[in-house]
Amino acid sequence: MSTDYGEKERQFLETLKADTGRALEDWLAAIAAEGLTHRNDIIDWLRRQGFMFSKASWIERIHNNGGRPIYAGAGSPRPATARRTPASPRQRPAAPPEAPRETQNPAPATAPSSPPPPAAPLAVAPLPVAVSAPAATVPLTPAPAPDPVTLEALLARAKAFRPLANYVIAEVGKAVPGTVTTPFDSHLTFHLGGTTFGVLTITAKELRLGLALKERPQDAPLEASKLALRGAPAMSHMAVLTDARQITPALLAAVTHAAKGG
Repeated sequence: MSTDYGEKERQFLETLKADTGRALEDWLAAIAAEGLTHRNDIIDWLRRQGFMFSKASWIERIHNNGGRPIYAGAGSPRPATARRTPASPRQRPAAPPEAPRETQNPAPATAPSSPPPPAAPLAVAPLPVAVSAPAATVPLTPAPAPDPVTLEALLARAKAFRPLANYVIAEVGKAVPGTVTTPFDSHLTFHLGGTTFGVLTITAKELRLGLALKERPQDAPLEASKLALRGAPAMSHMAVLTDARQITPALLAAVTHAAKGG
């Protein structure tokens, strides 16, 4: 009746090479070559390669398991449950439940001594309840109010494009060291030395990277800007981004050129 995750995993790994062009060991080697160790970094990188979140998470778990499938031994725990079932009835006919019956039958005078045992657990039971209730309410009371505009709130609007947005921000920072990123309601700006040289608009449909350039650099995948943002200077060129493969050396060279004054 339960889901056979072992069978699902076997089918996923058997069709992995046909679906992606790489077998499991090839993907694990690629993750190692990227130098990725953190769970979220591995999942984000796999999603940029075209995996759905569930499949990317599955490969990350196998990588974290030393390259071994997670449910390879899914059939082994079944006999273990059969061994536990006979263990329980063997403990039931033990002497403790029969002993009190013998003491109650021949000796009615022991009846007053039996009430104290049930009274003891009743006194103990309310104590942990009283302690746990205030402990749970203490951390809930000091709830900090979130900032109206934060980078986290802006990235949340990207939904499926959130890993791509993080990747663009990271690559701009690498191309232009010292870049300051400022988030707004619908976009963020890139500054260097007090000058805004680029903007990034973030939606659930696409990202748009705008750059302030005096002229379009050769071979740069840019078009005339259509961005009109409040509180941000006009950008001359832009690139519509939906895939990490669009972040090419030519585009990053244009970012560096814009940071230097266009």
